[in-house]
Amino acid sequence: MAVKKRKSAEVRRHDIVEAAMEIIRHDGVAKLTTRSLSEAVGIAQPTLFLHFGNKSHVLVALVDTIQERLQREMAGLGLEKLTPLERLKMVIRAHLSFIQKQPGIPRLLFSEALQSGDPMFRDRMNELVMFFLSFVSGLIAAAQEKGEIRPDIVPQQNACILIAAVQGLAFRWILSDHRFDLAEQADAVITTFIEGWTPRS
Repeated sequence: MAVKKRKSAEVRRHDIVEAAMEIIRHDGVAKLTTRSLSEAVGIAQPTLFLHFGNKSHVLVALVDTIQERLQREMAGLGLEKLTPLERLKMVIRAHLSFIQKQPGIPRLLFSEALQSGDPMFRDRMNELVMFFLSFVSGLIAAAQEKGEIRPDIVPQQNACILIAAVQGLAFRWILSDHRFDLAEQADAVITTFIEGWTPRS
């Protein structure tokens, strides 16, 4: 009889994070408990606690994973070959596609745990949002330097508005039970915001 190989701590942590994302995707953050998570992974709760001290640590690890995947996604777009304005458009398209492929993300963003609960989770999610805000602000500023965006546009302020629009679309997509193609909304966002920032003739 073959002896079942024990998974490494790194692989086990990966399994737990993936299971957490699936629970949130289907049932929301409220249904993510140490019991539901240990059952989903097929381990005892004490074993779960060896890898993550509590639910807060699981949520923080989830955000870490989301940021790593988002950075990989952005790195694979070949942005260096595009003008700053085209980079910005490409990032909006890629970001909506990224959310559509991982619908647990908007559930995390609009969860009760984030808005009024766990400070550790809230602080880590804020770091992620600020990272993306800084990234988009930098793209807007670069497009301004090339004359592709008007000089009166304030990069960080307008990056905030742009990201809020994307998050609003994601929220409506979740409420509609995914009844429309989120990624297809990218051109509407681009037309409404980014093309409105270009120099007036």
